[in-house]
Amino acid sequence: MTKNNVLEFYNIGTQVKLEKDIQGTITSITIRPNNAISYTCGWWNGRSYRTETFIQEQIEALVTTEKTRIGFV
Repeated sequence: MTKNNVLEFYNIGTQVKLEKDIQGTITSITIRPNNAISYTCGWWNGRSYRTETFIQEQIEALVTTEKTRIGFV
């Protein structure tokens, strides 16, 4: 079996820095057309819990962890 496509992504539960220095947690991962990865992240804003979807370039893991790799034939 030959891998034609390999995707790397953060695991669900990874603590990340979002836009404007907000810290959140990855709650879901979506593989979009053209193998683009997006992450739904959640965080507390005062007494309310917010979720929003971010592309890979908008988030940064707070702790250096290896990304999960999957391949497609």
